[in-house]
Amino acid sequence: MTTSLVTIDRVISAMRDMGIELADDRSGRAAHANINDFQVLFVLLDTVLIVRADAATDTPANSTDAVLYLAANQVNSTYLDARAIVVNRGETLVIRTEADISVPAGLSDQQLTSALRAAVDGVLACQDAMVALSEDMEELR
Repeated sequence: MTTSLVTIDRVISAMRDMGIELADDRSGRAAHANINDFQVLFVLLDTVLIVRADAATDTPANSTDAVLYLAANQVNSTYLDARAIVVNRGETLVIRTEADISVPAGLSDQQLTSALRAAVDGVLACQDAMVALSEDMEELR
């Protein structure tokens, strides 16, 4: 098993082999796709490949409602494959889920495919968990 430098072209190729077509960024360090109605971003930094899914909400960014933050805390204390973050930089809150793939030593094609599958499944599962947990918390009010 030979490892090779992880490039965004290799990421695009591996995802294509899984049936998901990524659009690359002109920077050569990022690509994105719509997967299960989520905008999923793949960003390659020097030592890590970040897989990120964002979901917009209707909750104003300045809301004092803690439900989404509590749901993210619960997800982050139970899920190992990805983490959830509540982003309040725009008009409304955004639920962001992320997974990191360590790449400084390179990866074989099989390792890259396996890591990408786990990362994508992880960020999507975290998004689903955020919806379920926040709905459960809303019912408890």
